[in-house]
Amino acid sequence: MIQSNFRIPEDAPLVRELDQLRQQITETLALPGQRDPVVVYLFSDEHSYRQYMHATWPNLPPRRAYFVGTSRELSIYSFHSERVREDLRHEFTHGLLHASLNSVPLWLDEGLAEYFEVEGPDAGTPHKAHVQYLQSARTEGWNPSLYQLEQLSDFRKMTQRDYAESWGWVHFMLHDTDATRGTLIDYVAELESKSVAAALMPRLEKANPAYYNGMISHVTNIAQGIAVAGYQR
Repeated sequence: MIQSNFRIPEDAPLVRELDQLRQQITETLALPGQRDPVVVYLFSDEHSYRQYMHATWPNLPPRRAYFVGTSRELSIYSFHSERVREDLRHEFTHGLLHASLNSVPLWLDEGLAEYFEVEGPDAGTPHKAHVQYLQSARTEGWNPSLYQLEQLSDFRKMTQRDYAESWGWVHFMLHDTDATRGTLIDYVAELESKSVAAALMPRLEKANPAYYNGMISHVTNIAQGIAVAGYQR
């Protein structure tokens, strides 16, 4: 459902895209049925959006879009801009996850939102900015750590690297092997009823003992594919 301070036709591309995204997310993750509605509040301009958010949610840091889940409503707030489709895809992913599951670990919540915010005919189109960031971080001596990501509990403390790495782990698990994909999907299924999520890393290690190097190689291969595609153009 979209509420706005300007007219949006029921068959508008933005409306159709969110409906298609709902289906894509549900099918990719084998999500259970959606228990609660997700309401999108879309403002016509940035000023009215900022004004509303400052008055209603004064403790939130300024961002172009937000998902806010309360006991009363699952809400998405944003404004019409050049990046509105990307922003709504990201936040709508949050909304759908929280409308279908009892709990969602922060890193997974953001990793899946980053995964599905990228538009493409199929789920899994590479997030070029994250690929480039992770490759650059590797040259600076950074190493991925799913263990550290699983300790995160405050989104305000997440760094750009955390978002990029969360995307990397999600993409790796969904596209590496049937075993890693099944591990993530089974984990998501358990979140439907669990109020406290267990650690995912031990399960991933069991599914793929070489998961650490596997994730690094996975992102590197994506980066090489992007570079080749860019060269061919």
